Amino acid sequence: MSFLSGWHISTCLSHQYHYVADAMNWTEAQTYCRQRYTDLATIQNTNDMNQLTNTVSSAGHSSEVWIGLYSYVDWQWSDGYTGIGADYKNWASSEPAFWDAAEYCVKIASDGTWTNFYCSEEYGFICYSGEYRFQKRK
Repeated sequence: MSFLSGWHISTCLSHQYHYVADAMNWTEAQTYCRQRYTDLATIQNTNDMNQLTNTVSSAGHSSEVWIGLYSYVDWQWSDGYTGIGADYKNWASSEPAFWDAAEYCVKIASDGTWTNFYCSEEYGFICYSGEYRFQKRK
């Protein structure tokens, strides 16, 4: 932290994203993230979305990836986050769509929009480490 002309500038981040190229289904990806980091990626706002996109592209990838959003009744984050920004979504047009009433997990498409899809499909994924402010675990 530094103080400059009365302004407070903080350069610390409360979380960091980690791209994992190994293709796994959503549940396997969640387990992997929880064992090695904190959880699958939670995204609270456009800044988080940009940070996540930069993490994937800086790894040299532009493929679809799992994030921590899923639904069995309502949309919720894998880590139980319910704080400010928990309702942020970046759905593609015509999404979410529930084909066969079985598309409960969310992936980010190569254009950065979100789609819900079958949790059994295998994709790379994004984990995060660190904490979110106001995070609540179930």
